[in-house]
Amino acid sequence: MKNTIFLFLAALLFTAAVSAQSTVDSIHAKYQLQPMPEGLTIEKTFPVLGTYQLTTADSSSAQQVTVTLDSANKGMIWIAGLPEGTMKAYLKKSPGTYRILSQKSESGSQIPEGTLFFDPSTNTLSVALGKAYDEADPTSIFASMNANANTDVAADNGNEVKVKTKTPTSKTKTKTRLVFYTATKSQMTSTDTNAAKQ
Repeated sequence: MKNTIFLFLAALLFTAAVSAQSTVDSIHAKYQLQPMPEGLTIEKTFPVLGTYQLTTADSSSAQQVTVTLDSANKGMIWIAGLPEGTMKAYLKKSPGTYRILSQKSESGSQIPEGTLFFDPSTNTLSVALGKAYDEADPTSIFASMNANANTDVAADNGNEVKVKTKTPTSKTKTKTRLVFYTATKSQMTSTDTNAAKQ
């Protein structure tokens, strides 16, 4: 009797082992191991960082704009190379929407509040100064710049726009000068990247 129970248990364990192996084989048949994804780098996390070529109205001078990450606050960037001077912007929407607060540049000139937007699909940096950051739709200011169908917006010198606004309590109109900048990201080749690391 003991031998029969022992043989029954051995047969049961053998059947379980064969069944487990067929399960493993069926899993391997359905699923293939994929390579591990690369680690997140600063460039992937903050795609706005880099060097840009500023698009000017006359297209005769090439001006570089540099966007760098603040060393103490990862939610803040520094923009250098614009005519207003070096300014800071704060991350509002990842990966590339930033708010520029009203501030003084290093030279002492007043920089108005604005919006910075980086489009990773086109590697284009857009900056609008002179209008408060719109929490609901921050990129709407760039859409109004591109679509001159709005009668309240009149283009001036290609990069500057005058916007007429009315206050609800008065019938007077005020004009606000908006300044727009567009820059294209400079692509670094692998040899430039290796040289920068050394």
